[in-house]
Amino acid sequence: MVSSTDGFTWTPSAGRRKGLPTIGAVQPPNYSTQPPSEVHDVIVIGAGYAGLVAARDLATQGKTTLLLEARDRLGGRTWNANINGFNYEMGGTWVHWHMPHIYREISYYGLHNDFIVTQNPGSKEDYFTATTGSRQRNMSHEEEANIAGRVLQKFCNVDGEDLKQSWKYAFATVQSPKLMAKWDKLSCKDRLDEIQDQLSPEDRSILESQLLQMGGSSLEKIGLLGVLLWWSLGSHTPTGLNDIALHTRLRSGQSELHRRIFEHAESTGNLSYSFQTPVQRIEDADNIVAVTSRDGQVWKAKSVICTIPLNVLSSIEFAPPLPADKLEAIQHKSVNRCNKVHVDLNGPDYLSWTSLGTPGKGLVSAFGDHLTNASNSHLVCFGPDPDTPLGISLDDTEAIKSAVIHLLPKDKQEEVIINRIVSHDWNNDEFANGTWCFLEPEATTKYLSVLQRPYGNIFFASADWSDGWRGWIDGAVQSGTQAAKAVVFQKTSSTPTVSVEKKLANGA
Repeated sequence: MVSSTDGFTWTPSAGRRKGLPTIGAVQPPNYSTQPPSEVHDVIVIGAGYAGLVAARDLATQGKTTLLLEARDRLGGRTWNANINGFNYEMGGTWVHWHMPHIYREISYYGLHNDFIVTQNPGSKEDYFTATTGSRQRNMSHEEEANIAGRVLQKFCNVDGEDLKQSWKYAFATVQSPKLMAKWDKLSCKDRLDEIQDQLSPEDRSILESQLLQMGGSSLEKIGLLGVLLWWSLGSHTPTGLNDIALHTRLRSGQSELHRRIFEHAESTGNLSYSFQTPVQRIEDADNIVAVTSRDGQVWKAKSVICTIPLNVLSSIEFAPPLPADKLEAIQHKSVNRCNKVHVDLNGPDYLSWTSLGTPGKGLVSAFGDHLTNASNSHLVCFGPDPDTPLGISLDDTEAIKSAVIHLLPKDKQEEVIINRIVSHDWNNDEFANGTWCFLEPEATTKYLSVLQRPYGNIFFASADWSDGWRGWIDGAVQSGTQAAKAVVFQKTSSTPTVSVEKKLANGA
């Protein structure tokens, strides 16, 4: 199996090694169905879910499509490594039939029987550990669901009706605009302060852990409206979000679905591609868009779909420059700089174990997610921004191990053996600069529609500004589908291109 240069693994015997094997790696990295001088119908920048789906939709509709990708693999912020036959999902992971856009893709490509459930009962350590500062308490998973659901419901019940009337349809962004604007002014810290008298120390610790896992930053920076969106997506019920969004994943891994979409697009004969090709400049002039890579290559198309993540978009030069409101929106980046770490513990005992805790030692949650092929317990762990007081650097293996052990039951901490650590440092990844999107207070109402808006012949698609499952795989698929449709119908903005602006400057 070919390896990507992304990600790393650590074992006691081999130490830390960069790069991970994945079926998502593309070799050879370049393939063209058209001469370099030809003008493509569309250039799609980025081979994550948004870009793959857009490229597939366009190629299957007869559009000559060029896919440009900075990495050496498919998937963007979603991909899986395969080590000794076990799939480690490095980025976006969980999918569900309540996520309509991604489920359509799963079903279409024959993976509807490929689901596996993340949290499985029956191991020796079959319980939940709550860590509140230096105190710990173990409880059943039923108690875990009750307390975690209860505190999340209390936090999200900002209207006294669990948002059932004011946010009836989670995918709509224009309902209850006055209330949305009011709630969007608040951070998670603001909302916690409002209900702090209703929470015990343990309640607060469990709630904070959930919020930090969602938003991956300090509570002051995480916008309340994003959490309320997730609550609505969870059907306004205490455990609805976890039942949908942390429940099922693909046994064969996200990279398998990437491959099927990519190969479908290839089969049309309309897809060209170039991987390991970071884009530097996009210029829209005379109804032709020129895309220039860092190494100076230039490609041309009638339209471009840009799927570059929000936190990286400012690194691209646009000509003519983007409108002022779009430039302002791009400066208000996603605050989520979460760490996601896979940890394999020796033996099968922790298959069913879960944990939440603050302040923690760099990680605030951990839960068992199947056994490896060697029958070791595989944990998925999350921690907030490494640059915050509660975060850790993924360069520090000892800190990672200490953070995991801190969440384990105290009477088990000395006996646990860590066999493997696997991760992708998204925060130090120049093509991501963070993980899934979570916006700061006021950014959603001010900038979401601005980020979605096309500019001339340049269209923008990303989970970062999708409606509905924003920041999730489903949101990326939705956004890519919508952008491809918009290109087909050429619903461009009326912004002048370079040549028109020159005419205006000359008094034409």
